[in-house]
Amino acid sequence: NGVKFEPGTAETVTCETGEVYRVEGLQDAFDLGMDFNNAHVQPTGAYHYHGLSELLAETHNASNGQLAHVGFAADGYLIYISTMGEYSPSYQLLTDRRSGSNCLMSLGNRAQSTDIIIEGTAPDGTYTSDWGYVDGLGDLDECNGTIINGQYAYIITATFPYISRCLKGEFSEILRPIGNAPPSRGNAPPPRRR
Repeated sequence: NGVKFEPGTAETVTCETGEVYRVEGLQDAFDLGMDFNNAHVQPTGAYHYHGLSELLAETHNASNGQLAHVGFAADGYLIYISTMGEYSPSYQLLTDRRSGSNCLMSLGNRAQSTDIIIEGTAPDGTYTSDWGYVDGLGDLDECNGTIINGQYAYIITATFPYISRCLKGEFSEILRPIGNAPPSRGNAPPPRRR
């Protein structure tokens, strides 16, 4: 459908003591304008997903328990949606309390900032650093991927990290001038380099 999968946010909490906490797109503490698709519009006007879109899953018939191919990652590997929990991530909330004093939340490109109390608060999924990867906890690796039909693939899940935060394959950064997109490759994946 041409909508990007982009789990990260521009919103951060920065403390005078040096800690920086990246705000998660899908959390309950701050309203980042997410809609029913776990998506929203960036200040640039680009609409993008932060997590599993139920409508996208329904459109691709993934709501009946089957995996649905919904895209390609920058390294060329397939991206699937999993709605029935048949693939579980290997992340869990950390238990160590957060640290940091005199903290301000920066709202991405917006000038507004807000005082935030961080010191001694418990990880609850508000910040990316609240989560830790535990090898073997679930079915998926640290990039939310696994082998499907002999090929590596990424899985979008209903729980953190929702969308892959890293890439397993090789890729080259593509820099594009604003407003001048390259010619379409249709439904072909990006070239994969090894």
